[in-house]
Amino acid sequence: MVLSPLRRYVWFAAMGVACAAQPAGAADAIVVVAPDYWCPFSCKAGAAHEGFTIDILRAVFVPLGRQVNYENLNYARALLGVRTGRYTATSPTYKDEAPDFIYPATPISRNRYCFYTAPDSHWLYKNAASLAGQRVGIVQGYTYGKEIDQAVVQKTAAFEVNYGEDLTYRLARKLLLGRLDSFVEDENLVSYTMAMHADVRLRQAGCAPVSYSYFALSPALPESRALAREFDEGIARLHESGQLERIMKTYGLHDWMR
Repeated sequence: MVLSPLRRYVWFAAMGVACAAQPAGAADAIVVVAPDYWCPFSCKAGAAHEGFTIDILRAVFVPLGRQVNYENLNYARALLGVRTGRYTATSPTYKDEAPDFIYPATPISRNRYCFYTAPDSHWLYKNAASLAGQRVGIVQGYTYGKEIDQAVVQKTAAFEVNYGEDLTYRLARKLLLGRLDSFVEDENLVSYTMAMHADVRLRQAGCAPVSYSYFALSPALPESRALAREFDEGIARLHESGQLERIMKTYGLHDWMR
C-alpha cells in the first residue's frame, strides 16, 4: 500500500466502525470528520483553531444556514464513515484516496513537499542526484512523489526515518542542532510550525510538484452534489472578499488562490 501526502497513521485499520451506518443527521447539518494530528489542515475539535479547512467550511456554509459539526476520527475510519453516509464529509482528502467520493471542482488546500535547510546553508534540491552526501530527515509512511521516493529506495542520500508526534518541529530542531542537513515536509506544515515556534527559522531549498486536496463528500448522501456546488461558489466568494486570506493568516499561511 502506498501512502499519499499528508497521511500519517493511515495504516490504522478501520475496525470498529458500525457496518450499518446511519444517515448524517439533519438535512441542513454538515458533519465533517478528520484526524486531529494534521494541524494546520485539521486540528483538535473544539480548540480555538480547529484547522484552516474547517474554518473555510464554516465560512462557506454557515452563511447559507447550514451548521457545520466537526469531529475527530482516525483517517481510515473517517473514510469508511463518510463512504457509508454516517458522516457528510472529510477534509482534506486526495482524490486518489477515495475516487468514489463526491468532490467540488475547487480544492480546499494547495500542497507541496519541499526540502528545508538551516538559514546559512547554500544547498539546493534540483533532482535526485543533488541529494548525494545529504543527511535528510523523512517521515515514516510518507510518499513524496516518484523522484524522491525512488531516491529513498535507492538510498541516494543518508535518509533518516522519523515517526511519532510533533514531527515537523522535531525535524526542524534536529536540523538546527546540526543532526540533519535537510528534511522534507509539506510547506504548509513548515509555515505553520514557524508561525507557532519563534525558535524555528528555516530556508526552503527546492520543492516537488504541487498537488491539491479536497473537501470530500459522501457518495451515499443525495445532498453531496449540491454541497459540492455550494462549496465552489462559497470559496470563490471568500477569495474575492479577502476572507480566505484572513483565515489562512491565522495559521501563518496565505490564500493559495491568489
